[in-house]
Amino acid sequence: MRKWKAAFFILLLITLAIPATILYLLFADPAGGRLDRDQLNADDLKNKKLLSVHTEKEQVEDLINKELRKKAPNVNAYVNFRDDIVLKGSFVVFKQELPYQINFEPEVMDNGDLLLKEKDLQVGRFPLPGDEVFALLQKTIDFPEWVDVYPADESILMRVTDMKAKKGYAVKTEEFDLKKNSIQFGVYTTDK
Repeated sequence: MRKWKAAFFILLLITLAIPATILYLLFADPAGGRLDRDQLNADDLKNKKLLSVHTEKEQVEDLINKELRKKAPNVNAYVNFRDDIVLKGSFVVFKQELPYQINFEPEVMDNGDLLLKEKDLQVGRFPLPGDEVFALLQKTIDFPEWVDVYPADESILMRVTDMKAKKGYAVKTEEFDLKKNSIQFGVYTTDK
């Protein structure tokens, strides 16, 4: 009879031990309740991409026009996105309004900035040199500090990577394809 008692208790122990072991392994902390400091190493997080923001040209156009109205409320200028970027507006010359239109070809730079190269320029019916129009733009519109106008190159550099962002983060342009209506920015960690 003792053999049956011993076998019964061994069988009972096995039936209770197996589910208990499985439950323990499922719910146990793999780090043993300790903080894994290697995963929190700040050097590992520098310059890593956190997320991508995909938008369409209408949203970016609206955002830029709101920023233009805020920065230069008395200047007649607005942006229109088609297959390229169109800056339209007017200057007042000799008390007459002189309309202009500049078409830009956007180019994403390797570092994530956006270069707008002049593709076509129209100023009323007058033939004006492009560098003078860009110099006039530079004087009349209070661009954000991260936007540089280069009259000699007839281009505008949007230093997207220098835009104000929360400390430790940076924004980079990844795609700016107006023909496909696809604009994408990435948010990265920085060491700033």
